[in-house]
Amino acid sequence: MSIHTLGASRLDAVVTEGTGHGFARIRLADGHTITLKARPGAEAAEEVFLSPGLTAPDTEAWENEDSWEDWLTGGTLGNESGMFLEVPTEALCDLIAQHGGEHDDQNGEDPAPPAGAATADQAKPDPLAEIADLRGAFEHGYGATDIRNIFGRIYDAGGPYLVCVWEVADEYGFGGNAEFYAEDDACRLFELRPDVYHWLAGQQENPGPVDTWIGAHRPELVEFAASDDCHNYAQAER
Repeated sequence: MSIHTLGASRLDAVVTEGTGHGFARIRLADGHTITLKARPGAEAAEEVFLSPGLTAPDTEAWENEDSWEDWLTGGTLGNESGMFLEVPTEALCDLIAQHGGEHDDQNGEDPAPPAGAATADQAKPDPLAEIADLRGAFEHGYGATDIRNIFGRIYDAGGPYLVCVWEVADEYGFGGNAEFYAEDDACRLFELRPDVYHWLAGQQENPGPVDTWIGAHRPELVEFAASDDCHNYAQAER
């Protein structure tokens, strides 16, 4: 089946564009959610997390056949954890249809987990636990080296690949006004939720779930005068 005939608008967009370095969330008509990671145009999602109470069909498409991956994840794959690997997009489309399609409000909250049930959040690695100490890292300002170090840690922990677009670069390095963005595998830039900057500046306790950090695509940001090939860009060079 062509990814353009999946019949689920958000899923169609996600599997067509891919999720870059992060995850995308799809809310179903009954309130359940699917969180997935996929490459652009891939026939299967690399990782899929089902919200508590959402059960995968007992079919071959939802079998985790990679015993090595299962071992690496501590044997946490399957319906008990809500975590699945290499799920065909057709199977995702079928599951969405079985639950009434996609919800009109994609920003709504996940359903509360059943009492005593293992949750997808428990199975899914939590990058925030590894980078909690970064709160306030930019409280007293930052430079290109700080950007490389902090954004590198966020990416290594499983977060999105973040970049800083500076106003100018010269013989002394990057400077001027700066904006933060997320970059995907195709080198496209996306808006970054303001909470991320506020957290790094020490203005709030946490930046929210990592899979909510990335916003709209910024197609006009495609060419830069300078780059260090490691998290820093400049709009002009002098």
